[in-house]
Amino acid sequence: MTIFNDISFYKNSITDTPCVLVLGDFDGVHLGHRKLINKAKEISVKTGCSIGVYTFNVNTKDYFGSNNFSRLTTDDEKNRIFEQLGVDFVCYDNFVSVKDFSPEEFIKYIVNKFNVLSVVCGENYTFGKGACADSKRLLDLAKYENIGCYIIPILEIDGESVSSTSIRHHIASGNIDRATKLLGYRYFINAEIIHGAHLGRKLGFPTINQLDYDSKTIPKLGVYACVCIIDGERYRAVSNVGVKPTVSSCKNPPVIFETHIIDYSGDLYGKCVTVEFCKMLREEQKFSSLDELHDNVIKNISQTKELFNSGKILL
Repeated sequence: MTIFNDISFYKNSITDTPCVLVLGDFDGVHLGHRKLINKAKEISVKTGCSIGVYTFNVNTKDYFGSNNFSRLTTDDEKNRIFEQLGVDFVCYDNFVSVKDFSPEEFIKYIVNKFNVLSVVCGENYTFGKGACADSKRLLDLAKYENIGCYIIPILEIDGESVSSTSIRHHIASGNIDRATKLLGYRYFINAEIIHGAHLGRKLGFPTINQLDYDSKTIPKLGVYACVCIIDGERYRAVSNVGVKPTVSSCKNPPVIFETHIIDYSGDLYGKCVTVEFCKMLREEQKFSSLDELHDNVIKNISQTKELFNSGKILL
């Protein structure tokens, strides 16, 4: 898969090839987004054209100051998912350079930059200065430019519209089961292991600590049954997302992902490890003593083992 970061360099053998272009922000590349890409794959099979994703170098909601915005996926994570889905190229265009285009200018712009056979977008897609145009306007302009246009209805699961906003809400509420159902995969972080206070080791259950999670959505503070991925191997794990109120003396401590990996031993400092969130076990709480903290962690480890052993969670 080819990734472009500056549209001025796009004219080459990739973009000269007829393509179907999928339009959107794609935060999370959730099941609704996959519905768009699947449509593009159908068109590709019939026409032999390549599949491209056209998006921006910023999330538009974040750019315009959406309250408490956080990401579901980094660009690198999105790219890995796109490649798995069979996308041929991704264009991360400079949003500032196109945000003031009229709807007509924007469509002419992408048609001139790519050999567009068709475009695909969701029914809630907007474009043009101030998001003044909707998917129906896109359909009209596509006809004028003599290209195909496919507007995909919003995907609903159990009566709920699948959107990045709703998924962020479920994650922030600790409703991991629901977030997983809408994403189509488990929400995860991938971050470098840093040194902590080594309290877990002293209490008998060593942990890894992760702090730099790329401004991604933070799950509700609490304890989770998880899967850790280390060098391609998958392990059962228990993760505390929080500020460690029992032992922290900081006034405004940062949120840390502190994870005990079951049946694993080894030095992971400096490595990047993926933690997939499977189920919330309890909210974070302050205990009266280290002994009480120890007993609750042991209980959470037992709960996690039972969830995996019973088949309620799969590796």
